[in-house]
Amino acid sequence: MPDAHSVIIVGAGPSGAVSAILLARAGWRVTLLEQHRFPRDKVCGECLSATGIDVLRRIGLDSLIRSYGAIPLHFTHLHAADGTSATVALPRPMWGISRHVLDQLLLIEAGRSGTEVRQPARCESLVTTGPTPTIRVRDLLTNVVTEERPDWVIVADGKSALLGAEVPRPTKDFGLKVHFKDIAGPADAIELFGTMDTYGGLAPIENNRWNAAFSVPASLLRLHAGDLEMVWERLVGENKTLRKRLADATRVSPFLASPLPRFGVRRQWPNRVIPVGNAAAAMEPIGGEGMGLALRSAELAVEHLLSAQNGTSTARDPGGTAAASSDPSNPDITSLDPVELQNAYHHLWRTRRTACRAAAKVVSSGVFSGMAMEFLRHNERVGQRAMAWMGK
Repeated sequence: MPDAHSVIIVGAGPSGAVSAILLARAGWRVTLLEQHRFPRDKVCGECLSATGIDVLRRIGLDSLIRSYGAIPLHFTHLHAADGTSATVALPRPMWGISRHVLDQLLLIEAGRSGTEVRQPARCESLVTTGPTPTIRVRDLLTNVVTEERPDWVIVADGKSALLGAEVPRPTKDFGLKVHFKDIAGPADAIELFGTMDTYGGLAPIENNRWNAAFSVPASLLRLHAGDLEMVWERLVGENKTLRKRLADATRVSPFLASPLPRFGVRRQWPNRVIPVGNAAAAMEPIGGEGMGLALRSAELAVEHLLSAQNGTSTARDPGGTAAASSDPSNPDITSLDPVELQNAYHHLWRTRRTACRAAAKVVSSGVFSGMAMEFLRHNERVGQRAMAWMGK
């Protein structure tokens, strides 16, 4: 397809893979770069929100993902450090699914859709001062470096490392993740646990396992000289209910840790470069919305590109999908104004970011978390409103 638009997507996580699937299906020449071998594990809460499930349904992959053991989640159980607890029903079900499974299935579908997958391959640099982006790619098997000049670049690297001077400063928190079997907890719920100055969660995933993921201050890692097992023991020791859940549990994976990003949508993007997922914005992980927002941002980015290619607007119908009028009079989209997409991103992230940050402060407060749980036990509607603010 010599006249097709070309795009290189950097990063094959959920947002990168969905971008590739949708653009390849639309006839674009798509190259997907991923520096790691799949399947691979990744620090993540491994809860897919209804927002993400909706995207999978629209692209015809929900049944496939569900068939690989995704666990329906209907409740959130919140546990303060002193053992006080509250339960809030989720407005719509979420799924517990590992990144090991989800990312691999989406990457396979990207290849089936016509994407050229280069793996392992790393983006060495991205230059946007010319008429088209210039991207240097290193094949990590042969060590050969090539230069590519696609029409567009989609950055799905999860950290905005390719977006120049506006790369956000790192937070002082890390994500800590590990898998267990034989957790003595509910198999249809996300459980959130407050400890001293931080929080974390347990959620069932496929193959009778549970994912445990915590936000951990860097100071706590320094205190234990980076020993993740000691950090974990400290966290477990600070929450009564978490100790009960893990009393007979068996750890079945190594501990993983990585910095937690937290930043809003920026107004300045390099020319012909679109960030998606955590490269576009990153919020407090307590809401379990990360994977869902990654999928939805990819869908929005592709809708934006395709509507511009076809000379259409991207007005929203009540269901959130594009309602475009047909006028294919402007196929040249190399100078597309990103403001409309940026506004859609702001709408997607803004309220969720604020609500999740507030919830994290409450749950991780030794003084207020017990009081908050007691209040929620008698005021379930307040909890449901909080869920709505977090995007549920």
